[in-house]
Amino acid sequence: MGFFDSLFGGKRERSAQMAKERLATVLVDDRYKLTPEMKEQMKLDIAEVLARYLPSIDPEQIEVAILRGEASDHLKADIPLRRGQSDTP
Repeated sequence: MGFFDSLFGGKRERSAQMAKERLATVLVDDRYKLTPEMKEQMKLDIAEVLARYLPSIDPEQIEVAILRGEASDHLKADIPLRRGQSDTP
């Protein structure tokens, strides 16, 4: 039975964990009343500010999420930076 548990049991645990994370994201977004339109505007605003200090940033590549922590929630922004021609090895 151990073999089959390892084959099929792992998928269920990953699925459950993924569902739990999605639910937490929905609950946090709901708490802050953050609509998809507001997230999109936040991305544009972040890109506009960062463009003053960093080379071209594509707002479409920015990912923004509010994560639930134990003591507080966190705003996470994943912002890829494009490398210029002279930056590549």
